[in-house]
Amino acid sequence: MPQMLRALPWAIAILAIALLGAADIIRADVANSLATVLPLVMVAIFAGSARCRVKEA
Repeated sequence: MPQMLRALPWAIAILAIALLGAADIIRADVANSLATVLPLVMVAIFAGSARCRVKEA
């Protein structure tokens, strides 16, 4: 699956949290913390699932 499609649900979640925080539906400090931490979690998950492919001659 392409990286863009794998990252799309994460991007939607981060954007939704930011919008909910801006609309005062969730507390601003919680929204700021989640908007900071979720991209780091995404990168950690993607890095852990990366596979090194070596072409044989």
